[in-house]
Amino acid sequence: MGSLEARAIARGEETARQVREAARVLITKSSLQAVPMNVIGALGLAAILWNSVPPVLLGCWVAAMTVISVLRLTSLGRARKSNTVPTPGEMNSYMACTVIVGALWGGAGFMLSADPSMAAVLGVAVMISGMSAGAAMTAAAEPRVVLAYNIPCLSLAAAWYLSFASLSGVVLAIMVGLFFTVTTRLAATYRQSLVETVEANASLEEARREADAQREALARLAERHEAAARASEDAARAKAAMLANMSHELGAPLNSILAQTQMLQETQLSTDACRMVSRIRESGDVLSGLVAEILDVSRIEAGNMELRLDDFPVERLKERLTRFGEARTRIKDIAYRIDVSGDTGEQLRADQDRICQMAEIFIANAVRFTESGSIDVAIGVAPRAGDGSARLRLEVRDTGRGVPSAYRTRLFDSFAEEAARPGSSSGTGLSLHLAKRMAAMMGGEVGYEPGDPGSVFWFEVPVRIADKPGRYGDERLSLVNRRLRMLVCEADPARRSVLLGYLKSFNCVVSCADSASDMIEGLGASAYDAIVLGLNIGAYEPEDAVHDIRSLASTASLTPIVRLADNLAAPVQRAGSEVLVRAPVTTEPLLQALEEALSEDPSAIAYLRRTA
Repeated sequence: MGSLEARAIARGEETARQVREAARVLITKSSLQAVPMNVIGALGLAAILWNSVPPVLLGCWVAAMTVISVLRLTSLGRARKSNTVPTPGEMNSYMACTVIVGALWGGAGFMLSADPSMAAVLGVAVMISGMSAGAAMTAAAEPRVVLAYNIPCLSLAAAWYLSFASLSGVVLAIMVGLFFTVTTRLAATYRQSLVETVEANASLEEARREADAQREALARLAERHEAAARASEDAARAKAAMLANMSHELGAPLNSILAQTQMLQETQLSTDACRMVSRIRESGDVLSGLVAEILDVSRIEAGNMELRLDDFPVERLKERLTRFGEARTRIKDIAYRIDVSGDTGEQLRADQDRICQMAEIFIANAVRFTESGSIDVAIGVAPRAGDGSARLRLEVRDTGRGVPSAYRTRLFDSFAEEAARPGSSSGTGLSLHLAKRMAAMMGGEVGYEPGDPGSVFWFEVPVRIADKPGRYGDERLSLVNRRLRMLVCEADPARRSVLLGYLKSFNCVVSCADSASDMIEGLGASAYDAIVLGLNIGAYEPEDAVHDIRSLASTASLTPIVRLADNLAAPVQRAGSEVLVRAPVTTEPLLQALEEALSEDPSAIAYLRRTA
């Protein structure tokens, strides 16, 4: 609490200092108008009183007014020329000259004779009131200067009016008092407005400093997070590579054990020995499958998983899954059916083996936890109009005991199946996690829905309709190693770090530029899959930057552009050759905008995915 009070006191003292300096600066600037006004006013009054005041007396008064006014002007000459705040000594000199000038104006009436003309009296009264009003206006920022001018001026003027010894003189003296009150309040009001303005500016400046400090802190935090994420990613890949090597090393002796076990089964063994060897063989098969799953997951984590594009009909997929499922459901006497919908005559272009592997995981999982009833597999192909792409959806519906609702949200996480299947003696959850990772690698997704009874596991993956079957029959795509290259142009560090974090989570390698010129230079040095333009790109307007990109004399002019924009009706909107995304940007609209911008390159969309 003490620190807050000290901070408030310090802020108040700083505001008072700024108010004093601002008032003195205003007085310095207004002196250029106030001082000549007094000299001109003195000459005007001399012309009015030329026939009512002795010339010598009038000349001395005009000369005194001129000299003091000039001294008053020169007292602030240094501050005015250097555009700095006057020193206390300079202000004291200015105040002393101000008192004398006010007194000269207030005593002007005493130069008149005992029986002056009405024109002379009115002329003096008008000039005095005009000069005092002018002093109040030009020096309102500093009430002390107003008082220094008006107290001697108006008090002497009131004494002169009272010297008339008449009712009109008393009325004029009272009016002078009211005039003094009004001008004093005017100066006080102006001073208060100045104080409020300075306080507001001080608050804005403090807020700006705090915002700058927070922006710098966010930028440093983003850099630290980026470095930590990079180090974590490298460590994870190194561990995954080590795990992949270990799994591979385990495979050789395990295969030898399985081979030796199979040879033992072919020899003449007793009934008990044959039963034990069979159990060894079954356990070895389970262990072999687990090692294969660990190897696949570790390959994905290490970035070594490859996808192979095959051209195959849906019927071939059905045949493979029929053989796989019937061999397992026959043992438990469970009904097994496969239904295919959509155009079964089309050749699909995708990784057939990985699709079968995901389906087999779901089917094996259904067989494992279904004691009676049936298992139904539904395969559907939904082509998309015009672009040659389609969605392959496969559902596995069983009549088992299902998954409790408390475990459904983490069903596809690593090692979650044991928790999701209370009482089960087998399963690690690694197979479901592997299916999720493979689907994500292909640009698809997996899911679970409760059945009535049982469970429904499904996955959807994008595929292509093969117009020339066999052309890609031996092509391999290392999709995990392929990361999209993005160029982000944003001058604001906080917004740039947000875009950087989002794009890295989309499996992208990101380069940043804080100005349009750096962006153009970057496009000339490297090739990028897409450009993301922020709201602030330096001196350029985003629309001008888009025009410059499209005007480049290279293939960089064809690079897809995603641009942040305010006040969009929809989160994502296409506008000519660019895709607009509403700011402030969030994860899903940005991902949708990138998919829209890359719609001409389906393989790039397959690389664009949210990493775990």
